[in-house]
Amino acid sequence: MTPSPAPKPVLIEQDIETRMPDGIILRSTVYRPADGEPCPVLLTRTPYGRDLSVNSAYLNPATVAAAGYVVIMQDCRGRFGSDGVFNPSANEASDGAATVEWAALLPYSNGAVGMWGRSYFAETQWRAASLAPKGLAALSPGISAGANANNGSLYRGGAYELGSRLSWGHASVSASELLREFADDPERQGKEFQAWLDLDRSFSDGSAFDTLPLRDLSAQLGTFMNRHVLPSAGESPGNSFTRLWDEASSKPVPLPTLHIGGWFDIFCPSTLSQYSMQLEHSKAGAAPAPRLIVGPWTHTNFSAGYPDVHFGLNAAGGMMNGLGDLSGLQTAWFDSVLKDEPERLRQVPPVLLYFMGENQWRGFEELPSPGSHRDWFLGADGTLQDTPGSGGSVGYDYDPLDPVPAEGGATMIHGAYPAGPAAQHAVEARADVLTFTAEAFEEPVTLFGEVSATFFAASTAVDTDFVVRLCRVTPDGTSLGIADGIVRASWRDSHAGTGLWEAGHEPSPIEPGRPYEYTVSLWQTACTFAPGERLRVQVTSSCHPRWDRNLNTGKLAYDSAETLVARQSILFGEGHPSRLTAGIL
Repeated sequence: MTPSPAPKPVLIEQDIETRMPDGIILRSTVYRPADGEPCPVLLTRTPYGRDLSVNSAYLNPATVAAAGYVVIMQDCRGRFGSDGVFNPSANEASDGAATVEWAALLPYSNGAVGMWGRSYFAETQWRAASLAPKGLAALSPGISAGANANNGSLYRGGAYELGSRLSWGHASVSASELLREFADDPERQGKEFQAWLDLDRSFSDGSAFDTLPLRDLSAQLGTFMNRHVLPSAGESPGNSFTRLWDEASSKPVPLPTLHIGGWFDIFCPSTLSQYSMQLEHSKAGAAPAPRLIVGPWTHTNFSAGYPDVHFGLNAAGGMMNGLGDLSGLQTAWFDSVLKDEPERLRQVPPVLLYFMGENQWRGFEELPSPGSHRDWFLGADGTLQDTPGSGGSVGYDYDPLDPVPAEGGATMIHGAYPAGPAAQHAVEARADVLTFTAEAFEEPVTLFGEVSATFFAASTAVDTDFVVRLCRVTPDGTSLGIADGIVRASWRDSHAGTGLWEAGHEPSPIEPGRPYEYTVSLWQTACTFAPGERLRVQVTSSCHPRWDRNLNTGKLAYDSAETLVARQSILFGEGHPSRLTAGIL
């Protein structure tokens, strides 16, 4: 990137008020050049506290303002300094659009407003943009949800995203909500907060997730969790909230967009689909070409360092091939699109992707497609082969009261279950986890793009789950989880063929003992296997507490504590070609 101009002195103003059309007051912290000269506005809207320090690691409002921007950080309706009641997603379109138009008319604004921010902040961008407010000129959504409610945000393969959903409500929202709810009764507030602290210990060590039925958690949860989070554990994919969730980014916008994601982020598919949507829009001449950055990051960890593997400082959000940190890169991009300074991005490729294994960034003009696809067929002897091989089956017992613990993955679970690539030795030592391992590669092979598994299985239960995980096995035998997915047998028809949700199919039980064909999406990856490394596939029936446990009875864990042990059989051969399919770059 070309150097930025000398920084300007910055003025910071607290509690700047914006009145919504319905009279509700929203409040912001504003960082702006002290000289008062009109310049572009960069707006973010958050339910997590506008002055939360973690925001600065992603886009530093002080340094960005010093580069010639008005940076506005606003609390969403009903959160922290803003008035009203917080109803997730419901008011973000109208509140966001009204705030954009207000910001464009500020005396120190030049009329151009860009929006930025990650996770829920990204959702507020898409929703505001859906109303095309005057002045909105660019979006920079990071680790962005939307259009993925039934494919990993709320449900996955028909299973409920238990750990992530309960963790989000508990860790991100519920404590501040109860402090607000009981602000007029300090004694009650103190008791409620103590109850929250007690519950926090059980979330942190994971014991809260062991509750059966899950609805029994209600007595320990506050108003917000009981109203907006826990009930969805008893609901089905495709419900009204999933539709509201997906509406956030269901249509492209005629704006320049910068998309930032992580291979181990729970919203990675959303990030990639939103980029692809904008790319097609640009090819039709309806928007500028989008940009994309995807690192080896999780939803909250941009350091690229994990307990079992560290990709190095170059992989972190503060380095990225010497291009700068995420705050500086976003500033350069906004300079390009809001200040007409394209030279600021001269050294930055339009698409910047981190390839694990080879541990380096690669640049592209646009997101590439795999050059080919390859199948690895599961064998009864625990191998992965290029052909289906001989027939047969192998089995294991799945006990919902002794589930396989979650080890890494694209999650955001509070406490004892960190996200990211994780060693699988403890998981693979269990009798209820099958492993299938290929011969060592003789030359580098890069898996890229969509990964899926198609397999044939029978169960003694009327409903059950199957979890498939892709692992990279290093020459010393370390098995690292790279990508995974799940399918709930009763929802098999909704995920047939691709492993991705398709509306219009009702859940149905399976016939005990009868083989069925299942498809699991393992989402996307970019991973190079070096000579001497091997590819491994795990098959099991649980990943606790990432997904709610299947009780094998046909009832949801939300409603019932009754469980059965199921005997699972995975079938092989020409008649049952169980396999993993991945793109090759």
